[in-house]
Amino acid sequence: MPYTVPEKLCALDVSSTKMRGVIDEKLRLVCEQTLKKIDMHALANYFRYRTDAFATGEFWGKLMRACCMTYEYTRDEQLLDIIKTAVDDLLSLQDADGDLSTTKKQTQPKGACGSDLWERKYALMGLLAYYRVFGDRRALDACRRMVIYTNSQVGAVPKTPITETGWAFCGIESSSILDPLMQLYAICGEASAMELAQHIVDTGCCAREHLFDAIRAGKDPWEIGNNGEPKESIAKAYEMMSCFEGLLGYYACTGDKSAFDTAVLFWNKVYDQEITLLGSGGADAPRNLGPGTGEQWNLTRLNQTNPDIDLMMETCVTVYWMRLCYRLLTLTGEVKYADALEVSLYNAIIGALRPDGQFFEYFPKFNGSRNPRVNFSFNIEGFDLSCCTANGPTGLCMAPYLYAMRTDDGCVLNLYENGSFCVPHAGGSVTFEVTSRYPLLGSATIKVTACDLDTPMTLSLRVPAFANDFYAICNGNLIPGTPGTYLPLARVWHEGDEITVAFDIPLVCHPAPHGDNRAGDKFCAFTYGSILLARDNRYDPEPLAAIKNTTITDWRVSPSDCGGFLRAEVQTESETLTLIDYASAGNDWSEHSAFASWIPTKQ
Repeated sequence: MPYTVPEKLCALDVSSTKMRGVIDEKLRLVCEQTLKKIDMHALANYFRYRTDAFATGEFWGKLMRACCMTYEYTRDEQLLDIIKTAVDDLLSLQDADGDLSTTKKQTQPKGACGSDLWERKYALMGLLAYYRVFGDRRALDACRRMVIYTNSQVGAVPKTPITETGWAFCGIESSSILDPLMQLYAICGEASAMELAQHIVDTGCCAREHLFDAIRAGKDPWEIGNNGEPKESIAKAYEMMSCFEGLLGYYACTGDKSAFDTAVLFWNKVYDQEITLLGSGGADAPRNLGPGTGEQWNLTRLNQTNPDIDLMMETCVTVYWMRLCYRLLTLTGEVKYADALEVSLYNAIIGALRPDGQFFEYFPKFNGSRNPRVNFSFNIEGFDLSCCTANGPTGLCMAPYLYAMRTDDGCVLNLYENGSFCVPHAGGSVTFEVTSRYPLLGSATIKVTACDLDTPMTLSLRVPAFANDFYAICNGNLIPGTPGTYLPLARVWHEGDEITVAFDIPLVCHPAPHGDNRAGDKFCAFTYGSILLARDNRYDPEPLAAIKNTTITDWRVSPSDCGGFLRAEVQTESETLTLIDYASAGNDWSEHSAFASWIPTKQ
């Protein structure tokens, strides 16, 4: 049973997509150093022995999802063996009645300190990712039986309401199972999946306040469930976004337009109030101080320089912000969601990855030094694993799915990375080769290297919202683009056709947003297109020294000389600043490597 609402953009066969550059290098690094090294059998032991330990069951599903996405792109044979063995192992642990849990039946569905349904969510997501790539009906049947079993336990009284489960957030964490329920329903129309999903949507995911009604009523995300006690806040960013991702799946399956409108309203509020220049959000202050330290909505966009914040921008939040953006991109075909994804990818995700590929920083910083230690970790046969290291690979390996996507009349190109992609169309296909210096320069050449079509097909080019004077030259014809839209190029393509893309990338100085503490006002940050820039003590011995003036009089960019995207020399009215891309700042990850992306000012 396909989705009722068709997607406007959908992923290409990413095995025919090849990226060549920093993102591809990082993706393959994580494949080698995390996905191939983690012991999936040890992760399955939490299910095997019913350990009833908090959130341990999430790891298998998170990493299986990343493994399947990575394999689909790389076709790595060693990774394939790991995937097949791990799935066979987990499937052998499911009871005949469909029970697949880390808790014993007598403690369900509130076991594992409240994380039972949360862990089932990830088991479903891992198995559904496997089914999507390999079409193995055993995995689909396991998911179907697991959902039937869960639906027999959870729902309206006399069953256990979803809002009476979870560990600290009044059911929000458990209700995020809505997303894989909708994935399963879309695949096979399993009635129990829709029945449980309807219960979740009707309850609004939360015992303290109906999430969806609150957004519709005009509340901001940070306010939801506010009972007047900041330490009892339940506005947990990661889990809440996952519920709204599930609501979009519900819309796609049912056509309920109010569900879509509510999710879009939520996205707009999160973007305007919470998402920082790094492309992430959430913090441990100033308004919400509850459990999930550093991971709750706190008007983070407005408080980026607030000195009261210690921890912010959990990598899990980044990944689920990216997932929400991607889902809305597929449903709407609007460029603003691709723009937001690029910011998160180039900054928060790549910046959080340690050079050895075995760790994603739990709480990336704007200023200071990288934290090479694994926060809140489990040691899995010698491998330190946190929720963010398990989730981070999914954010990274979304890039090949975003790079170029299919449309009804052809395809769109979202990322101007070096690479190639093949687009099936009208019984044939077209292969495009991209040669680019992006994000250093706004220029790319796109060449048709193979084509067996004799009918028109449209290649639409993403025109980033920041891009000035965007134009494409296609076989001698100059075609301007409008920022924040796609530029369609419709023609009968032939091998050898060539498109030149050029646009200006602005370098912008951002004054500090005036958040809850005036001590954070005297800062500024610089961005170059989607890239957040930073001072680094390899180029400036005092990166946190205040600058005298923020008026840019001149600037130039050059290739990075520290393994990153770029280096910028910025001339203000009183001094010259050397800045590098955020992902490169402090990238030797030593305590001596200090950097600053929000720079103090004397003004």
